[in-house]
Parts: sequence; structure tokens; C-alpha cells
Amino acid sequence: MKFFSVISRVIKAFAYIAGAAVLLMMVITAADVFSRIFSSGITGAYDLVRACGVIAVACGLPYLTAVKGHIAIEFFYHKSSKAGRIVMDLIIRIASMVIFGLLAVQAFKHGMSLFSKGEVFANLGLPVFWIPFLISINCVLMMVVFVYHMIHPGKEYIEL
Repeated sequence: MKFFSVISRVIKAFAYIAGAAVLLMMVITAADVFSRIFSSGITGAYDLVRACGVIAVACGLPYLTAVKGHIAIEFFYHKSSKAGRIVMDLIIRIASMVIFGLLAVQAFKHGMSLFSKGEVFANLGLPVFWIPFLISINCVLMMVVFVYHMIHPGKEYIEL
């Protein structure tokens, strides 16, 4: 399907953003530590590293789910019959869709609240409303991956 192909490219793009966020966290932290040797730190380093951490997790989660990189509950899975496995997988995927759907809605509402209040990072003064929006978008992507896995059981959405 063309829809899943487009979403796959979006998920891969967010995975690259997650990788860049991790790299940026390392660079900022190293530069901040190094600059403290000369009695001056980087203003807002904590805020930037914190934001990059959220970006890395939020943007990396859909890719990890798409390639089925999560740890499975193998003990119960192998003890069940084939029908039991299908039912267990279906229940887990539906529950996950509900949870991520609620998280997407709440993150979006929180982002709107931050936007209307004009909330900013403490040290940098940059707006923070975009972070919950990013989380919300990636929660929706997670839901698409769950739907794909229900339609195509046992198959990865994105091949490694």
C-alpha cells in the first residue's frame, strides 16, 4: 500500500532525527564539560540535552517498533497455543493502540496549553510547545505501526 510506504519513509526520517539528537546530546555535554575547565559553561546546556533526550526517545520509538526491536514476553508466548498467541498479540496491540492514542491526544492538549501560555525553556527562552506536538505525532506513527502489524502478523514493517 502506498500509505504504508509513505509512513515508512516518515518513520525512517524520524529515526535519523533521533540519531542526530543523541549525537547532539553527546556534543553539547562534552562541550559543556570541556568549557567548564576554563570556568565557563554553555548557557542552556541542560535544557538542550533534556530536549534532545525527549526527541531521541519520541522519534526513535516508532522505528524500534516497526523493526520489532522490542523485548518480547517470550515465556507466556511460547507456553501458548497458536490461537492463544494470536489472541494475546491482538489484545496487546489493541491495548497499545489505545494507550498511544490517549498519549497522542494528551500530548497534543499539553502542547496547546504550553503554546497558549507562552512557556519557554528556563535558561534559553526558547518555546517548548513543539516538544509535546512531536511526541503526539510519533504516538500516531506508533498506532499506524500497530495497525500494520495486526494486518501483517509476524512481519516487520521496516526491514533492517
